[in-house]
Amino acid sequence: MKSQPIAIDEISFGKHVRSLTVESYVDSQSKYRTAVDNAIALKTDIPIFLDTNILLRYYSVSFKSREILLGFFSQNDKRLYITAQVQKEFIKNREDVIDRFFNETLDKFGDDLKTDVINKIQAYKDRNKILLDDFESLDIKLTKLQNDANKSFEQLNKEIAKIRQKNSTTKYNDDLLSIVTGMNLIDNLSADDIKFLQVEFDGLKKGIDPGKIKTEINKAQKAFPGMADLIEKPDHPYGDYFIFHEIIRVMKENNTDAIFLTYDTTKGDWLKTNKEPHGHYIQTVYQATGHTLFFLDAERFFDQHLKQHFESLLKGPIDYYSPKSGYEEEFILNFVALERIIRTIAEFVVIDHYDKTPLTRIIDEFQQRNYINKQGWSEFRQLSQFKNLLTHGHDRDKIDTIDPDEFAVWVNRLDAMITVMKDLYRRL
Repeated sequence: MKSQPIAIDEISFGKHVRSLTVESYVDSQSKYRTAVDNAIALKTDIPIFLDTNILLRYYSVSFKSREILLGFFSQNDKRLYITAQVQKEFIKNREDVIDRFFNETLDKFGDDLKTDVINKIQAYKDRNKILLDDFESLDIKLTKLQNDANKSFEQLNKEIAKIRQKNSTTKYNDDLLSIVTGMNLIDNLSADDIKFLQVEFDGLKKGIDPGKIKTEINKAQKAFPGMADLIEKPDHPYGDYFIFHEIIRVMKENNTDAIFLTYDTTKGDWLKTNKEPHGHYIQTVYQATGHTLFFLDAERFFDQHLKQHFESLLKGPIDYYSPKSGYEEEFILNFVALERIIRTIAEFVVIDHYDKTPLTRIIDEFQQRNYINKQGWSEFRQLSQFKNLLTHGHDRDKIDTIDPDEFAVWVNRLDAMITVMKDLYRRL
């Protein structure tokens, strides 16, 4: 018969952080310092709990780096643990990261070759057309360079298309998903446990000024798991607090130390900003379980074991877009309408894969076919860049500085572009 789980109130952070003793401080710190090197070196077989960002990082690194990371997951799958909260966050964010990887890296990689090399060569030739008549040899070399770059651009697009095609089923079937299902998937918090932890978390946050969290979080015994999410995710900041308690329940019930591996080292509520553990976390876990939880920075960990940093190719953290003004929401909705019109035109004029090809490439094709002029091409690029700014949450601070009148101008420019595309469709 399966034993009853350890009562959540017996191991909760809120209970033990209020009753820290000198004895538990000395014992917990001594054990941590004695065992941390062996833990980092993986000289023991203690469980390794993965934060959500470890799994999602796989989809934001190069394909060669993915193979190395996948090897680590495969070799250690029996000791890797994923909490229910991490599973939810992984599923929620996974497809978004996959899309962002292609949109922000591979597609931009190809587009940049055209804008930063090919177009600039042409611009140089256009500006110096008369002088180049006197420097025929240079003109010939520039033309050759431009032709070679165009060939490279075409070849690069073919290679990117092959990569995209090869990975077109990644959202539904990939090697990481197969390995994850073989890891230890934990779901050990009941509805009552969740309710208890939410109430306890709300008690811990009482009296905290959100504007001072970044300062308070670095003070002795002030931080608690999820504290930084009072800023990052104010509507539901409980995720990290759930993860913490899922981990220590496993530790308590299995009488074991454990490792928690995370890339989240900047917020300050898992690790200090210097990437060292919070001493009162170590002590609290020790009092609750009699064991040690080693909070490890994934960057240092993988550098030591795999000689890899697995640097994300995405610009900024994974976040979700939430419009904060009427103009902002209007711009996003109207851009969706613009995309629909552009893809309708692309289908009408028989552009291959019109429904999947990035809009920037379709607009490039429109310009090459003289459907639009350079000014129209440039205007779309600027509108697209502004849309990307709005739909990426890590640029929130920059968005909040935009004046409402400026937002109105962007909306009007977008409306004008929609009119241009509708007129183009009628002419065709």
